[in-house]
Amino acid sequence: MFAWLKPKFVTLLCALLLTSTLSTSAFALAIGENEINQLLARHNNYKNNYGIPGLASVDYSLHDFSARIGQSAGKRLELSGIIDGLFKLPTDQFSAKLNLTFDTVPYYDAPKGAIYLKDIRVLRWSGSPEQYMGQIQSLVPLLTNNIATYLSNTPVYTLDEKIHGI
Repeated sequence: MFAWLKPKFVTLLCALLLTSTLSTSAFALAIGENEINQLLARHNNYKNNYGIPGLASVDYSLHDFSARIGQSAGKRLELSGIIDGLFKLPTDQFSAKLNLTFDTVPYYDAPKGAIYLKDIRVLRWSGSPEQYMGQIQSLVPLLTNNIATYLSNTPVYTLDEKIHGI
């Protein structure tokens, strides 16, 4: 009696399942500024050092990241963070704090299940204490280049370390 309805019901059921799967997948891939900032808050302390033997070195911690979406052109993401560093020069040693803003392109490495930052560009920086900014200014290009290299090769987030063996 309802034999003609059976193929239509199966088609409708398949369409509903496909639609719900696609909408769920699209929803899962959509990530906003708040989610990115929550992610950064959990994985948000990078320590490194950099030096030129005999000239200068800095031991630093990069932390307190925050992201802003839509502030840069294209697929770029704007990030701000703080660098706390111990700067060592041949004639002086001091602690300083730098506020760094850069933009970058997030890159997902599927085999590693990790997100990296690529093509990092420094937009602006400021720091304190003011008395050391003249000395630090000459080191900023080297320091930011080191930070860019470090962040390009260090995942900012690993999706599932157990699955990917990281």
